[in-house]
Amino acid sequence: MQIRVGLTTGDLTKLVHSRIVLSSVDGLSCSAGGDATALSKTGAGASLTISAKANTLHVEGVTLPPLKSGLSLMVRSLGSSQLVAQSLKRAGTAGLPPRYIGTIEIKPAGDAIRIILITDLENYVKGVLQSEIPASYHIEAIKAQAVAARTYALRPRIDHTKDFSNVCDSFLCCQYFAGVQTISARHLEAISKTAGEILTYDQKPILALFSSNAGSCTEDYQNCFSDPNTGEFPPPPLPYLKSESEREFAENQQTISESDLRTIWFDEAFISADSWSPHFRWHVVMSASALEAHMHHEVEVMKADPTMAPFIVPPQSGKFGHIKSFKVTKRGKSGSAIEMEIDTSSGAWTIKKELVIRSVFKNSELNLARLKSAKLFFDFKHDAIGLLSQVTVHGLGWGHGVGMQQTGAQGWAKQGKTYKQILAHYFQNSEISNT
Repeated sequence: MQIRVGLTTGDLTKLVHSRIVLSSVDGLSCSAGGDATALSKTGAGASLTISAKANTLHVEGVTLPPLKSGLSLMVRSLGSSQLVAQSLKRAGTAGLPPRYIGTIEIKPAGDAIRIILITDLENYVKGVLQSEIPASYHIEAIKAQAVAARTYALRPRIDHTKDFSNVCDSFLCCQYFAGVQTISARHLEAISKTAGEILTYDQKPILALFSSNAGSCTEDYQNCFSDPNTGEFPPPPLPYLKSESEREFAENQQTISESDLRTIWFDEAFISADSWSPHFRWHVVMSASALEAHMHHEVEVMKADPTMAPFIVPPQSGKFGHIKSFKVTKRGKSGSAIEMEIDTSSGAWTIKKELVIRSVFKNSELNLARLKSAKLFFDFKHDAIGLLSQVTVHGLGWGHGVGMQQTGAQGWAKQGKTYKQILAHYFQNSEISNT
């Protein structure tokens, strides 16, 4: 089975590029659209630079017949070597440009281009495993990740049809795929032993979400995500993405309060399947001056972003005054913040949804892109006249905490659970089927 993977820019945020530089040890073959007949070939190791102007592709490195407006170009390796995207940068590739197995299609988009990798599903899973989960993990945890990754490729949260793709390569949107470099034997074993296996509900692939660490308990889907089509928040629940306890191999039966989070955070003897991870507990100390210098700007930027603006509710004044305090006003079953109030001198701002809450704390002065998770609580210090002087954010986990968590899967695997048991734990009511 082949899938189409939209390749993003170096910051993983956009699917349009100014250009792409490709090469292959064996040389490259260029053809038009879906035609397999080569228009031109490069010598071994030679590179192509492809850009667009007025919806027409321009290619440097070979001589091609004139390309029609809107026509795409298909680039393949002439041998068995991988395609090298010299102009792209990806974390996790040891500083080398990413490498891909398959065909790269370049589509003009005005004065820019779209880059789509057409590859076999199992080769795609190789890249996801290499990018998402350490080879040092237990084989049963890696097998669980392989099934989840394969499933997500067939049912991503965001529909990428408009991008001429099934899925994109960014962990900010889908799951991380940094190409296929040197794949480990353990990753290959996990793929081989789960070949073709996906998770289904009602005979359809599920939304197989996963994160790094859930901080002792995963969260209900509807408490973290909005509906990608309507923007509705909370969206309808999904019967296979429920809050799961990481102390018991069973569904979470309680709602974790702020008091519970504090107890877990400060209790060094607390044990769960994911508590072994260095990402289980974290904290960030912020001076009031650093918050004042950046948060107002970040709120304005987020208000201008149509994907975030609906979840930022200003006070009647519409102004962001001096920060007085932060308060979580609504939590999910796992304790993850669903709504947070920022009390300012100009009124209270309400911030909704876990990623938006995490992102509002972006602070270049603190080298902080966002908080690790929304499973958090606050402690405050004030100066001699009662003004806020410092905020400490304590948190549990890393990521949204919905679905499978990788460190928890590792914890359960080390306790003897099989990948099928691990998947049944994180995706209740789902079944393992074949593609």
